[in-house]
Amino acid sequence: MTIGAPDNSPELSPEEIDAMLLALRRKQGTWTTWGDHCQQLRKVGYSDQAIFEATGFEPIQQNQIMVAAQVYKTIVQEGAAEAVQTHFGQRASDILYEFRILSPSDRTAAAEFAFTRQMDMMDAREMAKAIKDFCRISQPPTEFTNHPGDILAYFAWRAAKQKTDLQARSLLIAKGLKYAQTEPARRQIERLLTDFSTTPTQHAPRLPVYRLESD
Repeated sequence: MTIGAPDNSPELSPEEIDAMLLALRRKQGTWTTWGDHCQQLRKVGYSDQAIFEATGFEPIQQNQIMVAAQVYKTIVQEGAAEAVQTHFGQRASDILYEFRILSPSDRTAAAEFAFTRQMDMMDAREMAKAIKDFCRISQPPTEFTNHPGDILAYFAWRAAKQKTDLQARSLLIAKGLKYAQTEPARRQIERLLTDFSTTPTQHAPRLPVYRLESD
């Protein structure tokens, strides 16, 4: 019996299971195939530890490629550019994994922008968080669109406004100009080159502290 295989698996034959485990062990195919194999093996009762022992894929890696494979399917369904599909179908599962928190349309926009800008995982994580946070703003600034580049530019602009240190402020302005996609967004950031006023960082109000005393 194959390591960790449950009895009477209804969805996959023993031959299919063995073929998947072999493909994972030999790393045959693309990472999206590996993610699909892990997902199917989980559905028929394999634990992440059993898959690890049979293939060498650690549980954390299994989780990443399974989630990233779902994100990849989303961007394909949403009609991402062919070059983007080809690129992410062969590599960069760690980048797609960061987009798991986004809606289908935002995942696709983020993947296309990450591809054109050759982003690494940390850049992708920052962008995903920025897009998610931007969606929560009740009244988004009219100068910045919902394009991933403009969203990154917006948060760089907002952070720059809070800086009194000129070097830190300049770096954020440069970052904003690097990502800004529209002319209104660029103009808004460029104003900071001559307007040195700062917006203080808003802190959450402190709750009152009560001392409990016994009778």
